[in-house]
Amino acid sequence: MGRERFTIGVATPRGMAAPYAYFTPALALGYDRDEGLEFEFFQGGEPGATARSLCEDACDIACLNTIVGFMGRANEGLPMLAIGSKARRAHRYFAVLPGSPLNELADLCSKKIACDFPHIQPLAEAALVEEGVPSGAFQWVPWLGSGMEIREMIDPVRRGEVDALFLMDWTDGDAVARGLKLRHLRSKLLERIRVSSCYWTTEKNFAANEDALSRALRAIQKSLVFSFANPEAALRMMWETHPETLPPAGSHDAVLRHDIEVLKACLEPMRIDSRDPDPRWCALSAEEMAAWRDFLSRSGTLRREVDLKRLYTTELIDRINDFDTEKVRAAARAPVS
Repeated sequence: MGRERFTIGVATPRGMAAPYAYFTPALALGYDRDEGLEFEFFQGGEPGATARSLCEDACDIACLNTIVGFMGRANEGLPMLAIGSKARRAHRYFAVLPGSPLNELADLCSKKIACDFPHIQPLAEAALVEEGVPSGAFQWVPWLGSGMEIREMIDPVRRGEVDALFLMDWTDGDAVARGLKLRHLRSKLLERIRVSSCYWTTEKNFAANEDALSRALRAIQKSLVFSFANPEAALRMMWETHPETLPPAGSHDAVLRHDIEVLKACLEPMRIDSRDPDPRWCALSAEEMAAWRDFLSRSGTLRREVDLKRLYTTELIDRINDFDTEKVRAAARAPVS
């Protein structure tokens, strides 16, 4: 019996890269095939474009910020449905140089801020409004270079041309790998509402392919558990399953050191720890989804009401978690034969 193709959408430029290397153990170790599936990837670029592509059937699920789903539903009428949480805590940060005099979000009034993906700026604006900085009280400046890296932004920040950055976890990891450990400014909003990104599908796809979606997310969570236990192996599997990512001869060690920092930064917000009220992978909290809706409505980010019953479902959570996590961790820690 043939396997079903299952397409995972990610908001990146074309090509696999370290921020999503945690998917590759699923391919290399056959977690997808064990579920009767064959994973492939769709790189949608900017988050809003990826959401629209999801709703045009370019992919079966898309990994996107929670706010992108709310905005897609309320502002564009996209039939997006969250079927599981991806990041369990904030995976975006306001960041400044270590020696910056800016110590809290209120200090960003009249400052210059750059965001790696412009579609996410409303999230930053909502967080700033909560702490007394209205949208007209600071200036957005362009992000230089790819949103996937920080390389071209380091000098402008050091020269004082940009006061703060609103960036992704992987961009923060890229900074660490390049020798710059940025200081994060605390955000009441981002710390209070913990489900910061989700696995999204469409209402139509959920109605037609509920079982395939649960099997796919189970395979993805196995791959994630493996990557937490052995990120280096996950990266080497990326080189194997996507040969175009293999570094040039002589640069393997340097690239690996850099990419491990990026991957670790991406994994950290997805970690389950003792403080999480629900220890299941992909758990979704009614209280947190309602908090997102209420806050984004009050801040003016959402132009129409959102019906939460149509925005997310917890129907798949138990099926997604139907696997032996310790068995996966043991495989990740086993010596390579």
